[in-house]
Amino acid sequence: MRKFIERIFTGLAVLLLAGCNIPDQNTPKGFLYTVEAETFTAEQNRLASLTPPTPTFTETPTPTATLTPTATGTATLIPTPTWVTHPAGEADVFVLYYHDIANNADEDPYYQWESPYNVTTLEFEQQVRTLYELGYTSITLSQLIRILYEGGELPPRPVMFTFDSSKRGQYVNAYPILQKYGMVGNLFLYSQQVDQKNSISADEVREMMAAGWEIGSCGYDGSPDPAHYGREIGMSKVDLEEMFGLPIEAFAYSGGILDANGEMVSRVSNALYKIAFTKQQTIHQTKNILFMLGRYEINKGVSYGDFFQLLPWQEGSVSEDTMTWSLPSPTRDPIEYTQTKEAFDAQQAETPLAP
Repeated sequence: MRKFIERIFTGLAVLLLAGCNIPDQNTPKGFLYTVEAETFTAEQNRLASLTPPTPTFTETPTPTATLTPTATGTATLIPTPTWVTHPAGEADVFVLYYHDIANNADEDPYYQWESPYNVTTLEFEQQVRTLYELGYTSITLSQLIRILYEGGELPPRPVMFTFDSSKRGQYVNAYPILQKYGMVGNLFLYSQQVDQKNSISADEVREMMAAGWEIGSCGYDGSPDPAHYGREIGMSKVDLEEMFGLPIEAFAYSGGILDANGEMVSRVSNALYKIAFTKQQTIHQTKNILFMLGRYEINKGVSYGDFFQLLPWQEGSVSEDTMTWSLPSPTRDPIEYTQTKEAFDAQQAETPLAP
């Protein structure tokens, strides 16, 4: 009973914060995708006034070695570039946005062949392997938050894999494929759907977290009704924090889309989140858009050429096997993920790709 009462008070506190500072009804229309440019600029200026504190984080990783697969599918050791130091408030990070990774209803009971949201395992692994061969390194929500608020160091080609909506294919398929290449992802969960029939379970999420994945909220159940914003933004945060026992600091707008008058951004920025994501295509993540960060939505059927053109860093070589991907990839032992750069690079050097 005591825990129940504490949860009610905690939920009310967050909901009150989420309900503050709602924009005037006369706010100009056209926010982000439908908003006029001056409205977007005004919102950026407002958010820019929320200047993060002076950086206190310092880190000096030592360059080691990593793998660059050649056209034959073998691996060659080359010096790893020194990690890049970023000032507080800005970093170029390539954020990918997926809904589900599934081939059939056995992997995800909500699977629909005609849905553009079900990226196949072959498509997904070809994309992941391309990034791996070009020297991209996956990062997490907490790493991006640290950079934007404190500054620090990131690998030279940071990529962030994000998955929305609590789909089971994220555990069944995305998790082992990323693990195979020593990468991790980030889940944005509907709090109401966790542990529900045909959705990802809390235990599956905990297993992914133990392997280096991180979580945020994309709402309670995804309702677009403004009357439900408090539940979607505030209560989902409370539920997930209680479920997993850690602060939920990142939010993803359902479908990556914002409302016309910017009310959602105002509520999220006042609900104790630190960052939030849209689906605006940009890699330049800054403190001016802490609650409007960019992501690239990837759907089923995206050609390899179209995917490659999205990559912000294209220099390097991709193996012929990857470019002509048509069969399941060669089997190799997963690379254990670690957020320690030196340990990760050492594991990369010790684990060559199978031919």
